[in-house]
Amino acid sequence: MFRRMMKHLTNNPGLKLLSFLFSIVIWLVVVNIADPDATKSFSIPVEIVNKDIITEMGKVPSIVGDSDIAVFYISGPRSYVEDMTSDDFSVTADLSQVDLSQEGDTKLVPIEITAKKNDRRFDIVRRTVNMQITLEDRLEQKFVISAESTGTPAEGYAIGGVEVTPNLLKISGPASVVSQIKRVEATINVDGISGDVSDSVIPVLYDEDGSVISPDLLEMNQSAVTIKAEIWATKSVPIQCQVNGEPSAGYQFRSVECAPETVMVKGKAAVLNRISVINIPGDVIDISGAREDMEDTVDITPYLDALGISLVEQSASQVAVTVIIEQKETKAFDYPTSNIKITGLPSEYELNFSAETLSVNVRALGEHMETLTPENIEALLDVTDLTPGTYTRQLTINLPGDKYETVGIVNAQFTILDKRLQVEDGEVQPTNPDDGQDVNTDDEDEQPEDEAEDNGGTE
Repeated sequence: MFRRMMKHLTNNPGLKLLSFLFSIVIWLVVVNIADPDATKSFSIPVEIVNKDIITEMGKVPSIVGDSDIAVFYISGPRSYVEDMTSDDFSVTADLSQVDLSQEGDTKLVPIEITAKKNDRRFDIVRRTVNMQITLEDRLEQKFVISAESTGTPAEGYAIGGVEVTPNLLKISGPASVVSQIKRVEATINVDGISGDVSDSVIPVLYDEDGSVISPDLLEMNQSAVTIKAEIWATKSVPIQCQVNGEPSAGYQFRSVECAPETVMVKGKAAVLNRISVINIPGDVIDISGAREDMEDTVDITPYLDALGISLVEQSASQVAVTVIIEQKETKAFDYPTSNIKITGLPSEYELNFSAETLSVNVRALGEHMETLTPENIEALLDVTDLTPGTYTRQLTINLPGDKYETVGIVNAQFTILDKRLQVEDGEVQPTNPDDGQDVNTDDEDEQPEDEAEDNGGTE
């Protein structure tokens, strides 16, 4: 039995070998039809390794163009090729392999592409073989991070302040890149916010044109910073302005106007509740000697700082102040001397004025002058201690309110007589019928000459 089987197997060996080879061919054809070859392209950023070798030289590598993007394709069975993604490859450029002896500024670094799986199932065909670099001086600088915000807080609220921690960023890298950095910003979104908020953000680098600078070639001591925004309440507050000094004689301060009349301020609620007005102090606007309207612009920021508040819009810090100065009118009134109130006159004396009216010059604004009459004017004459004789004395003029003023002085000429004496035919006789004695006119009873002149003369 065994021998028969062995004989059967060893018969016609050539035919059997041919059959075996034919079956293999048929299998390969079937497999190729079921899983045909395919290709797939990739563009993957190159990972730079061993950068410290260049850094230790005081240099930093700068990529030339897009040579840090490796372009290649793979070819093999479709089932394997289509299964591969960019994450399935390791693409590196080892700076320890750069040939520093190469002529020219551009150096070539070999790019290594390795499949992380199925590496024997397909072929890798590289189109980008080398990464091109130039070596630049390494520059390190420190930048203050500017805290910014974006968006608008909820209605009735405003941004009180924004701060970033830490606020100093150390950046190192190619001198050509670092030297382009003009400002560093950290931004927080406050849109619709009604309370304090904080966030962790990545600082953004800008050049002088406001364009963003990529940090790919740079090293920073902080990858992210913390930024906080205080959200304050807002309030519309009126502005008041005082003035200092007095206008020139004949002119009057009428009013002071501020534009805008109110400003929108922000602050903590407890502080805002105590504030009802913003005062511009009188020492800011001096109207001394003014003869016409005055205009000035006042920065109200210092007065807000003193209150612990600030403006919602900083552009509203300049307030236009207009002071209205109006010239007064002067009017002369004929004042009856009979209206003069006399004080200090003894009952035995009588006083007679030399004129029936006196001119009283009054100055006031036109609108006030229309309502002033002589009956509103009070004139006072004090004759205390005066003896009979003729005098000229200044009257005290009282006007109804401080909106009126007297121009110049008002003098009145008058004569004081002793009612007990009357002169008839050159003789002095007693005017009192009950007095049985004549008035003594002897020289020894006469007044001294100087005193007589004082009492009888005009002062």
